[in-house]
Amino acid sequence: MSEENPMHGMRRGLWIACVVVGVLALSAAGLWWGRPAYRHYKEQRYLRMADAFLEAGDIRQALLSLRQAQAANPQNIETARRLAELLTETRSPLALGWWRRVVELSPTAENRLRLVGAALQLENPPYPVAGQTLREMRALGETNSARYHALASQLALQTGRLPEAVAHLEEAVRLDPTNQLHRLNLATLQVKNSDSRTADQAFRTLAELSRPGNDPHLRLLALRSLVTVSLEQKRPAEALRFSTELLELPGTGFNDKVQHLTVLVAAGRPETNSWLHQLQQEAGTNAAQITVLASWLTDRQRAREALEWLQTFPLSMRTNPPITLAVADALVALRDWEGLQAWLEPQNWEAQEPMRLTLLTRAARERGQRSLADGYWRRVLDWTGGRGEALAAVAQVLEKWGWRSEMEEVLWALVKRAPWHEWAWEILVKNRYAAGDAPGLFQVYSAMLEAKPGSPEVKNNVAALGLLLGRDLERCRRLAREVYLSDTNHPVWVSTYAFSLYQQGDPAGALKLLENLPETDRRRPEVAVYMAIILGSQGRLDEARSYAALVGDHPLLPEEKRLLQNAIGGNTPG
Repeated sequence: MSEENPMHGMRRGLWIACVVVGVLALSAAGLWWGRPAYRHYKEQRYLRMADAFLEAGDIRQALLSLRQAQAANPQNIETARRLAELLTETRSPLALGWWRRVVELSPTAENRLRLVGAALQLENPPYPVAGQTLREMRALGETNSARYHALASQLALQTGRLPEAVAHLEEAVRLDPTNQLHRLNLATLQVKNSDSRTADQAFRTLAELSRPGNDPHLRLLALRSLVTVSLEQKRPAEALRFSTELLELPGTGFNDKVQHLTVLVAAGRPETNSWLHQLQQEAGTNAAQITVLASWLTDRQRAREALEWLQTFPLSMRTNPPITLAVADALVALRDWEGLQAWLEPQNWEAQEPMRLTLLTRAARERGQRSLADGYWRRVLDWTGGRGEALAAVAQVLEKWGWRSEMEEVLWALVKRAPWHEWAWEILVKNRYAAGDAPGLFQVYSAMLEAKPGSPEVKNNVAALGLLLGRDLERCRRLAREVYLSDTNHPVWVSTYAFSLYQQGDPAGALKLLENLPETDRRRPEVAVYMAIILGSQGRLDEARSYAALVGDHPLLPEEKRLLQNAIGGNTPG
């Protein structure tokens, strides 16, 4: 037997090594390609489960399945959109967080408008998220669409700015002149016009659009507007006629039927209670419809009736969102704090847990259980889940209750965890300005600067407030110079840097900076106040007083008023 060639052994060893490497490579490839495939399988399975639960009317399990689908593929915009739509349908404040997620995944103007539309449904005045999003769209130049102006009009209308609402709708009509919907909405607003001829013409337009033969959807919307207008103008007989006609059309929804209930009450009709009973039967096990009807009762001082009806449902239904919140609302309206506490304590509202804890805080306080209330409240402020929408919803409830200090605490907790909620910063700033609280403003803007270190506006405000208060002067002087150098023609940046120079003993340099501004900029109230202060310090009192007069009703902080008064003598304008 001959000796084996050592090269043969080497080749065999290499071949074995190659096989091993190949097997490992194939295994790795299987893991690499298999994981996405498995994730896709899981995602599709959860979506099918969500569809099945929705068909069975189980909203809670449908939401859970959609969240599991989203966890399997966090980048799937359609799943995020479905979650947002379902949460909007159930009037959950968490819907806004999911609409934000849709915008993050696909930052289009259309998705931002969907967020605005949901916010106008779910928020209370002044609709902070809707307002913030529309401002962002203006900054991005996304205002050249009829839908943008239609939603901006709705926001203006719901915050009591009728002329602005009309102007937006007129622009929507200009941008999309063939769209009869904008004509309909404009007529709905013009009906409220103080000029009787304009109002009468608008009413005739709505009546024309509501006639048989028109587009069925447009006719439906026109009749809805006529019902609403007739109710607002206290013409219940007309409202009843329009509402009855509306209910005969295909496409009417449960909300139209609830509106008909409102019309029957306004008209004093004897069939009101039988219609209510019919709607209760129709709602069946539909959680969204049950909640709408229960809220209708509670809002009309019929909370006892709402609660008795809700208690006819099995506990498994009553502890599902959004019905569980409808039960809580009825108990709050009845001021049944013991009952509210007993109802809420054994539950867990998962993503909406801060709302449950807030309601428990109130129940415990109303019952004099201060230590227990404090414990619940600490858990609200320590909440770290979600994207901030749960805390945003709590802030709105606290404002409704008049719990101002607690609302401030929640807003602070919110901006620390979710600083992109610009509206929350705005409320904190507005409250401090209203109180004339410069130290509080400095605290807010300093925290804002940590969240948005690149914002020149925030840098400027930190610098200006720090200079006024004598706080952190070295840093504030550096910020003032940094912002000024970023745009040496910006009148507010110039005035802050000029004030910094003035405080450092260089009033001549400060005045030179300000005098280099165009006269129109120097006359702006926020700049004129510093023109007056620095001119007055140089003994140029007549000029100082002429600039001080330009301040007018522009709000000044107490520290600014004192500086101005010292500079010009006598009473401070504004």
